[in-house]
Amino acid sequence: MEWSWTEPERERMLAWLKTRKLVPHDSQPVVKIIGDGHSNITSLVELGDSRLILRHQPVIRKNAPDVLREARHITKLNTAGALAPQVLAMAEAGEALDVPLYVMQHVSGIVVSGDLPEPLRQDPNGMAHAMIDALADLHGLDAALVTSRPLNDPQANRSHFAMIRGLIDGLDGQEGQALRAMADRLDDRVPDAARQCIVHSDFRLGNLMWTPDLPPRLATVLDWELSTTGDPRLDLGYFMIAYPAPGITRTPLQDLGRALYQADFPPIAELLDRYTARTGRVLADLEWFAAFVAWKTAVFYVLSRQRGEDRYYDTDAHCRGFLGASADHLARRNN
Repeated sequence: MEWSWTEPERERMLAWLKTRKLVPHDSQPVVKIIGDGHSNITSLVELGDSRLILRHQPVIRKNAPDVLREARHITKLNTAGALAPQVLAMAEAGEALDVPLYVMQHVSGIVVSGDLPEPLRQDPNGMAHAMIDALADLHGLDAALVTSRPLNDPQANRSHFAMIRGLIDGLDGQEGQALRAMADRLDDRVPDAARQCIVHSDFRLGNLMWTPDLPPRLATVLDWELSTTGDPRLDLGYFMIAYPAPGITRTPLQDLGRALYQADFPPIAELLDRYTARTGRVLADLEWFAAFVAWKTAVFYVLSRQRGEDRYYDTDAHCRGFLGASADHLARRNN
């Protein structure tokens, strides 16, 4: 994300933090951008041993990620008992910056955004089990605490699919054709929705924070901006396309989580069996959900590249990788 703090922005934001009594009035904290996200921007506010996390939108635009929606959702997740940092304060556009922002608790730990560090490298099984257990536990929370919408809607997956499909109706070029062709294939036998639960929608290695000791334990889960309620198999499909999968086209999400290729992690089938044992859920049609989420992510990557706001998306290889994985999972579904 091409964004950096200007001195006027920094001073304005620090003044707001002081009025909210989140930092002392006579202090000058250090503010620096952290993380590898490609939507909302995350900064660390550091003053001695005291730390806060600041999240804000990069620019004002019609389709900017809604950072305050994210903050309000995390507040509800805090109430529901989700493994998420505590939200401390929010600001509308114009209060602290020209864009909305929120401040949350700083959680100490390790975020694996590159190579697999020690001591986690010593226990890949423990890491994988902690990941899938956290997803299972999230899906077991009371979704009624975060939404007033009905949780039983057999047509929810069809509605979700139709909404994403509508985003590419006017998309030109070969990518538009390829995305619509895959949509036609996905339209065959869309599964009825299971009872909806809280879903993260971006549950991958780079959005998890680990304690610095063994056995591997999650300190918290990050980046809840896409979280909502939905079929739990949407999260599992996303997890499948972000986790090493022999015989499946490698996706950009697996590239972001390259650390998972640097130790002997258990196969995805073992983790899905563990999820079933922990939740008691029947996991039918997972290959369709993996194919759908791969296609959906390709749509978002192509639309992000067209906006031209982040160089990360400046390649058509991303779309090819996701569509390749989508095709591979559909092929497995039909076998």
